[in-house]
Amino acid sequence: MTRDQMTESILSANGETKHQIHSLLKLSLSLALLFPRGSVAAEASHGAQIAAACASCHDPGGRGHAIPPITSLDEQTIIKFMHNYRASESSSHVMHAVALSLSEEEIAAVARHLAANVRHRGRP
Repeated sequence: MTRDQMTESILSANGETKHQIHSLLKLSLSLALLFPRGSVAAEASHGAQIAAACASCHDPGGRGHAIPPITSLDEQTIIKFMHNYRASESSSHVMHAVALSLSEEEIAAVARHLAANVRHRGRP
């Protein structure tokens, strides 16, 4: 998707969705500036920061919210979902904008972080 197509998609969204998309894009930009790519530790921290932003909508416990929890998904499933959102194969303006705002490395980092947390919670 080109930048013009992305802009047109965002501008055609309703008022509340535009506000959500704008807020998420600002958050993504802020995270990118605060946690530049570099070392493995920085990548892990960046994945954790992005996951924290995800948790603001995706309730980790999945307690009665319309937005599904993501904390039980494996790494490849998260990456697949993000690619589907990026390609507009799933109908969510907000997730489409989020997927477009993240690089492949960022998607992989957050997927690794979330999957690692699932493995750690599953241990006795």
